[in-house]
Amino acid sequence: MKKYGMLAIAVIFMFSMAIMAQNQYPQNGGRPQATAQMRAERLAKQLSLTEDQKAQVQALFEKQDASRAKNQAEVKKTREEMKAQFDTDRKVQDEELAKIIGTEKFQQFQAARAERMQRMQNRGDNQNPGTNPSK
Repeated sequence: MKKYGMLAIAVIFMFSMAIMAQNQYPQNGGRPQATAQMRAERLAKQLSLTEDQKAQVQALFEKQDASRAKNQAEVKKTREEMKAQFDTDRKVQDEELAKIIGTEKFQQFQAARAERMQRMQNRGDNQNPGTNPSK
């Protein structure tokens, strides 16, 4: 009986370790983000830079990081604006289409559109399994 208990504990321990190993770095593609200081130190070692050169490189990397963060915020804002504009345009187009084809056929059209969107989402999930579990 003790043997089976020890075996069960060993199996549970192995499974828990495997699960913990999978979730070490869930963001940034599995790697932590290198800071400007870390990158400058790595470059200084690689190229044998002086302290002055290292400080200048670090300042440049910090400037690049700030610029990149600003650009990412602008892109996100632009993307949200484009999505809002798209939604508004679609609503207007749907209203016009409903007037032309009637409500019954428009409901059929909406059902077909929803089904098509669902198929597209399923196809995207199959291409990159596990990359975005929040969907």
